[in-house]
Amino acid sequence: MKLHKLSSIIIAILIFVSWLPQAVSAQLIIDRITVKTKTNDKGGVIGMQISFYTSLPTTSRIDYGTTTDYGFFNGSSIYNTYHEVVLVNLKSDTTYHYRITVTTSQAEQTSTLDYTFKTGKVVQPAGNQVAITDVNVTNVGGTYFVVTWKTTGQYNGEIRYNTVENFVKPAKVKAVRSGNQYEVVVGKLKLNTKYYWQAYVSDKDGNTGTSSVQTITTAVSSDIKVPLVISEISPASQADLRLTDTTAVVRWRTNLPAKADVSLKATERRVKGGGKIKEGLYATEHEVIYINLIPNKSYVFTIAARDIHGKKVSTGQFGFITKATHPAPQVAGSSTSCYRAGWTYQQCRNLTAERAKALELKQNLNKKFNNRVPASALRNWYTLVNAYTYGGYPLEAIVAAVKHGGKTVHPTIGFFSWQNSKDYKDYIKK
Repeated sequence: MKLHKLSSIIIAILIFVSWLPQAVSAQLIIDRITVKTKTNDKGGVIGMQISFYTSLPTTSRIDYGTTTDYGFFNGSSIYNTYHEVVLVNLKSDTTYHYRITVTTSQAEQTSTLDYTFKTGKVVQPAGNQVAITDVNVTNVGGTYFVVTWKTTGQYNGEIRYNTVENFVKPAKVKAVRSGNQYEVVVGKLKLNTKYYWQAYVSDKDGNTGTSSVQTITTAVSSDIKVPLVISEISPASQADLRLTDTTAVVRWRTNLPAKADVSLKATERRVKGGGKIKEGLYATEHEVIYINLIPNKSYVFTIAARDIHGKKVSTGQFGFITKATHPAPQVAGSSTSCYRAGWTYQQCRNLTAERAKALELKQNLNKKFNNRVPASALRNWYTLVNAYTYGGYPLEAIVAAVKHGGKTVHPTIGFFSWQNSKDYKDYIKK
């Protein structure tokens, strides 16, 4: 009798367990596909760059060709959630078919449908042809995308777009221009929809210029109701490596594309330095640099951000103290080897910080150079990491050093002091 009851209980448990909801693994999705012309530093066309996101880390492969038989492919075997693939050796003014396939480490695979893009015409320079360079889609959402570009002069700019490749009656959005830099937020779009777009500039004298026709696919969900959040604010302590005696690099992130105003002031009256800096472009990673601060003084700053949808958020006050110009000398035989004499910057070896900064610099350079970092960076890697870690050199200065070499980064002189030295200014003039 007892055995019968025990069997009944076991059967009941098995039946119950069989009806429990099964664990559902995250769905593999390809999202926010962007196609744009890839150019070199001189504006020459290299090929077409296709970028996209995946919901899980995957490898990437793009099959492409002039027909749906494709015939060519390119991709990456590295597992990532953000992917960039450049297709080269393409014909001018030609429609190409492509299909994206991604694979997880668990061999789960998914592919897109057949998509197309069209390469631009090779146009001979003309007297009224304006060159548009550095065309980039900087942000993509469910109902918007953001485009930036540059020209050598100052023109009126706009983005023309449509859900079909026909640009006879396209929708238009005017650009916001700052000098020769343009930015356009194309909004009120449909979710998960492919759009064709083109940058256009003109002036009162009839000079015009257009970019090649490119495509963008909006995200599958909207962030209109997502609260705007400011996070990862630095400097957060006196140990911040981007804090020097006369400079401070303020960094932060936003979860949505936003512009911000940063206000910095000294806590003591009559202490110079600071002021308000307004950001010009929408971004999610932000950085402003304050110079000409007073050594060993206390400063406070606040950040006020506004996203593409008009949502606003502000921080409370954050503070820091600039470093002293002449720190106390190190005790002989101490465990650190530090010095600071004249213009030379701090040389305390902090191996943990160096490793972290070296990894950060490597990732940033790969992003800036599309994973094609020049060999000069490897030859001068110690100098670059040292300057980035201890010398207060921002990423832009490191990138300039990799591109141009020479004296744009000094191995022992801090960023602000070197930038304002006679040797540096004479070198830049050359």
